[in-house]
Amino acid sequence: MSLSDRPSSRTFTVRHLVDGIGAPILNALTAQGALEQPVRGTVLHDPADPLPPGRDQVLLMPGLLADQPAAAELVREAARLGYSAMVVKLRGAKGTELVTEAEGSGLPLLAAADEVSWRHLDALLLSVLGSQGVGGGSAADSGDGLFALANAVSAVIGGSVAIEDLDRRVMAYSSSPDQRIDSLRREGILSRRVPEIDHNLERYRVLLGSEGVVRFPEALGALPRAAVTIRAGTQPLGTIWAIESPDGIGADGERALIDCARLAALHILRNRNASELELQKRESALLGALEGLWPTHETSFRLSIPPGAELGLLGFAASADARGLLALTAHLGHALTRYVVPVRPDASIATTSRAIYVLLPGGGSAAATRLAKGALTSIRGSFGDFVRVAIAPADTDPASLPAMRRETDDILRVTTAHPDAPPVATLDDVRARLLLARVGDELSHEPRLRHPGVAAMVAHDTENGTDFVVSLLAWLEAVGNVAEAAARLGVHTNTLRYRLRRTAELFGLPLEQPDDRLAVWLQLRLLQR
Repeated sequence: MSLSDRPSSRTFTVRHLVDGIGAPILNALTAQGALEQPVRGTVLHDPADPLPPGRDQVLLMPGLLADQPAAAELVREAARLGYSAMVVKLRGAKGTELVTEAEGSGLPLLAAADEVSWRHLDALLLSVLGSQGVGGGSAADSGDGLFALANAVSAVIGGSVAIEDLDRRVMAYSSSPDQRIDSLRREGILSRRVPEIDHNLERYRVLLGSEGVVRFPEALGALPRAAVTIRAGTQPLGTIWAIESPDGIGADGERALIDCARLAALHILRNRNASELELQKRESALLGALEGLWPTHETSFRLSIPPGAELGLLGFAASADARGLLALTAHLGHALTRYVVPVRPDASIATTSRAIYVLLPGGGSAAATRLAKGALTSIRGSFGDFVRVAIAPADTDPASLPAMRRETDDILRVTTAHPDAPPVATLDDVRARLLLARVGDELSHEPRLRHPGVAAMVAHDTENGTDFVVSLLAWLEAVGNVAEAAARLGVHTNTLRYRLRRTAELFGLPLEQPDDRLAVWLQLRLLQR
């Protein structure tokens, strides 16, 4: 049956909790028959303090040593006060007496992995409970939670399944005891975040740029995986990754992944709060404004732009040497949103396939520059120094936004292609390089404008090991000063004069007029890019 046909349970028990989280994070120490206690929440408790009432609560006991005498007394007290279960860390202890006491008291006893922090475990438990609609939440009314979806897909595919957000944080995962799993998935589950590995970043780039299910072969000890992007329309919300069984996933497995992506998108959207929905509405409005779809008054209304405000527009993109981050604009946009919203709650953010745009409705270029530098500092830990920012000239007319966007795109075209370009740039910083790029565009569109002698000279140097290109470039860049150019090349002036004379003879390059020299120099410079 399809994932959407799977039933959802409104009553959540300790068994559901253990099955939902499962190894390696959580294991039951007591008999399975004791796991039917209902659960509604968690309590973190210091063993040195009096134990409060806790009906239908899971008791987390940081600092409790499983073999100490007080542990058994706490088990009896927790059972008397109505707790659903107690969670301890064994830390190498056997805990035999504690298990015996728990079984005698009828209190389920669970063991948490030593590596998992108590705060992390508490957040995970509440996440699982919330995904099932415990406590009257609306998630139960919207169908299965993310953990149930992951388990359903794992049952079809046979391997471990993880559902991630755009920060590569693990939102939910399958917990079947016999599922196929590897060390990379275990590490992601324990830390709730996918490890930062270069080949992982490239895989996200491929996945986010593809439609449907994408298959990835075994690499660096990671088992083969099938993955799909969770989308709302064209907007990515997260990803789903399934470790394949030894026989692959088959057509049923692919359908299960696609089903899961569709249901996960509904789950994520239903749980978005009002501020996230407002950001999404602003994103749509900004994309329309950058395309010039709205009249001026409509743009101002949709983006809440005050009259006469000095607009600042920034463009963010990953540089060409970002080792897999080039197309991960969805992740970059997510990270920028987390930084920008608290700093400038009036800002609008829009993510496209090539760049992320941030509109500041006030403060102009100065505010944009401050925001750009702060954002780069904030996201450096995740993206290194590979992100580039373009700042358009400030304007007070919302109708200028399409032109401002074109300028940021032009700047990013240069700064993302050149490793030595400044991380934050305006047109003044890249004007010469952009001019060269535009000349290159024109020559690509109109190849007849190229002088054939330039290509012939390059081919001659390649085939015969001659130095006509570097010699001619040195002379042109020295503005015709033979002595200076010869010194740069480390040759005698007569040698350089001979090469220049032979250049004209062999390749028919015109070098007498300034315009001709400029045209030849432009073609040679573009060959160096």
